[in-house]
Amino acid sequence: MAHAFVSSVTPLKKNRHHLFAIETFIDMDNMMEFDIGVCNIPGVDWQRPGKVNQDWCFIDEQLLMNDGRADYSVVGVLDGHGKFGHEISSFAAKNMANEIFHQLTSCSPELPVPGPIIEFERQAILNSAGFDCSEYKSTCSRTQQALINAFHAVHFNAIWDEKVKAGRNGATCIVCHIDHLTKECNVAYVGDSRAICIGSDNSISVIANELTVDLPSERQRIESSEGRIVGRNNVFYGPIGIAMTRALGDAVMVRAGVIPTPMVGSFQLNKGDTLVLATDGIWDVLTNEQVMDIALNHASAQDAADDIAKAARERWIGDLPIMDEDKADDITIMVLK
Repeated sequence: MAHAFVSSVTPLKKNRHHLFAIETFIDMDNMMEFDIGVCNIPGVDWQRPGKVNQDWCFIDEQLLMNDGRADYSVVGVLDGHGKFGHEISSFAAKNMANEIFHQLTSCSPELPVPGPIIEFERQAILNSAGFDCSEYKSTCSRTQQALINAFHAVHFNAIWDEKVKAGRNGATCIVCHIDHLTKECNVAYVGDSRAICIGSDNSISVIANELTVDLPSERQRIESSEGRIVGRNNVFYGPIGIAMTRALGDAVMVRAGVIPTPMVGSFQLNKGDTLVLATDGIWDVLTNEQVMDIALNHASAQDAADDIAKAARERWIGDLPIMDEDKADDITIMVLK
């Protein structure tokens, strides 16, 4: 197994299998190639000069057959929230790929933590997410089960880790698992980041959407729990509120119906497709169509990622009424061509 992660705030590094920020994975037998570009621009806030960049991302290549070839790739983007949200996004970025590998290589998918209390809580979370636990293994594919359990493992491990302040802080997360042989992409996601697939015919498919109370099923879970909805899409439990209905961490928000169980889906990758995974620093100011237009204007995934991030940053700063009071969200984007 070869793996690596990349922080948005440290120099990009190279190891035996990975060159960041731009990298190519090649399966020589199947000629499946990904040109990957990653760009991060830390946010600014004139009211918080010590603001921490809370976005993280990771790219991971996994070997299952030990024949020297990568069987699949796992990529992800994360966006922390709360005063110490960067601790959750960092923890998840460093551990998610290994948890997925563990789940895929174990005899049967399971949460790798003992204890009846934890299992009871996990079953309750699955039920609240709309999964019939008795039907769990038949309604989700093997890979989707692994992704769900990996999200749960990262969530619980973050909560148990005394060095990670996961009680009132959390993170969004989008993960794409790409099978090099079948060309199938399984996606799992929590939070309000977004991912799209741009087809060779210029079509756009949203493969990971923002999970907020704007979705009727999400609103219903919050309203049937102990949470309350304030404003357009803020979920509160007591004095604590977040603008999403699923997240890693945010332990105190589980009673409000905010859960770490990801939405999952799958689709077939075709020649000429472009994947774009990005945090809300992109999607709050650019539409899917605007992102597509920039992405298709570049042959290089890195050039596309850089230009999309630059356009988003200019939109953040340019739309401010007072130019001296800069305020922009953290921006992270990953492009796979």
